Amino acid sequence: MNFNVPVPVEKLSWFQHKLRIEKRGLEKLKPYRSLFASRKKEFSESLHRYFYEIPETRAHIEHEKRPGHLKEAWMWWFGSLFEEGFSDAFTAAHWRSGLRHVEVNIDHRFITLAYCFLRQFCQKIVKDEIDPVEQEPVLEDIGKMVDFCLLIETQAFIEATTRCDLEVVKGISHQVRNPLTVIGGYIQRLKRDAEPESTVHRIYDTILDENRRLESMVKDVGVYSDMFQKKPHFSALSLQALISQALGNLEDVLSAIQPEIDIELDPRWSHVKGDSEDLEKLFYYLLQNSLENIDPERARIRIAARPCSDDSRFVEVVIFNTGTPPTAEDLTRLFIPFYSSKPYGTGFALPIAQLAARKNLGDLYLESVPDEGTRCTVRLPAA
Repeated sequence: MNFNVPVPVEKLSWFQHKLRIEKRGLEKLKPYRSLFASRKKEFSESLHRYFYEIPETRAHIEHEKRPGHLKEAWMWWFGSLFEEGFSDAFTAAHWRSGLRHVEVNIDHRFITLAYCFLRQFCQKIVKDEIDPVEQEPVLEDIGKMVDFCLLIETQAFIEATTRCDLEVVKGISHQVRNPLTVIGGYIQRLKRDAEPESTVHRIYDTILDENRRLESMVKDVGVYSDMFQKKPHFSALSLQALISQALGNLEDVLSAIQPEIDIELDPRWSHVKGDSEDLEKLFYYLLQNSLENIDPERARIRIAARPCSDDSRFVEVVIFNTGTPPTAEDLTRLFIPFYSSKPYGTGFALPIAQLAARKNLGDLYLESVPDEGTRCTVRLPAA
């Protein structure tokens, strides 16, 4: 597993800016840096005793590959807070520390606990060693420093953990794709030699249907994983163009069903703000889902755009399709990956669409219209 996640300099600088920390360091803390740095061995010994009393962390201490390494690491960590200042090297070092915690499988609760211990240790030094007049501003600077370092560690931990999970999912998808192609090819060959009305022929058809469902699932898992990792790039986008492109990509399904499609887009609310790739997929999967659920005897889809009644900064795009409305139980589960109410569904159309909407500062709602069909409402920022 690759834990070499680049340092997100821009994001960490944003944290620093919001905490009002200058790169040259915290001014009120500067005169006392040497005081704190001189206590790094005491800190390391104290933290070692603290974690040794916790059964879960004691196991790590007792099974160190190199005895005393943790104490050395904690001495460096404490000293770095007061000796190095807030340079890019300082930020990168703490970022790598967060990645390392994922690599060795440390529960992040204990990392947070270590920072709480650090804060209390520093507060005691301030109380015992610093003039009461100076204590409050020094404590404020220490608080900012600890918050900043914990944000770095947490961000590194989240990004590395997420990357690991997604790499596993993508790896499984890749490994499954090739066998599915081989299986499908051989079943097609065997099917040609079977009598059309025979039981064997029907069995081959069932296998091929399941094979196609799995191929679609592998494809959708890849889309979901890629969308989860990719950052959105916002621009003004035409709803008409997004919907037309989605319908064009569903031409084969439309030809088979031949639904009546009504599109009503208010010219005043015809553009939204978002990532073009995300929103193209959003409308593709929503319309695909609508077509899969449509009543073939009265096949109809209505698409309309309107301003949100409670916030004019957003546009609501409503997609209605005829067909059997989802049950109350289905409505609570349809946005869970792999869950599908259809025999050959992949369970990813609505999760992908919801992820796309939320990534682009919007949301997605589904509701049953009794005796009529299903209404899906997408809420997106107006351009």
